[in-house]
Amino acid sequence: MPDTAATVTLPDGASLRRVAEILMDAWEAGANQWRGTPVLLRDSSAAKPAPLPQDTMELFRLLQQRRVDYVLVGGMAMLTYIQGRNTKDVDLLMSVAGLESVPELKIETRTAHFARGSFGSLQVDLLLTANPFFQIVKRRFATQHRFVEMNVPAATVEGLIALKLYALPSLYRQHDVDRAAIYETDITMLLTRYQTPVEGLIALVNEHVEEGDKAELEKVLTECVERANQLRQRARV
Repeated sequence: MPDTAATVTLPDGASLRRVAEILMDAWEAGANQWRGTPVLLRDSSAAKPAPLPQDTMELFRLLQQRRVDYVLVGGMAMLTYIQGRNTKDVDLLMSVAGLESVPELKIETRTAHFARGSFGSLQVDLLLTANPFFQIVKRRFATQHRFVEMNVPAATVEGLIALKLYALPSLYRQHDVDRAAIYETDITMLLTRYQTPVEGLIALVNEHVEEGDKAELEKVLTECVERANQLRQRARV
């Protein structure tokens, strides 16, 4: 088994079982690091069952079998491009119709544009294309990532950057500085490895955020580009 503590990634041609390994690593970290602490301080993920490889395989098999039009996003999609951190869930972008075609996916919470549920032992977070921006990302920024068992539709570098930019204003308003810092770092890492033109991306995102957020997002993206350029120069990437 690969040393997942040192390298967390989903290279082209990996097995879907690698997804399960990453989920398991994150689950074990969440479960173990809180043992012996007061109940109120324990990581809630510790009470959930461990993610099983067969559930991972079955989820993607059903999506393919039922011809669900979806895109892999979030932490798993990030790992198809860069080395990163473990992630506890599978993030998918799909339509409400696609969601309803997989009744095995048990929805726990749902709003107009987001849902969270479980598929067997897996936690699955959903971005719904009832949101016009998510629909654009699915249509314009999807590619095929090759696994041993099947090809999986996944967000492109541009799509991931756009989604993270779009999410930042909400994180700022919630004072969720930890996740905001992670998202900004994710953008910087993607830009360091992939010299992606960003003018069109920020223009697209700004069409779908509040007027007061536009200048701040442009500033954040400029800072990420500058940090990426500095990292590239120092590492001679």
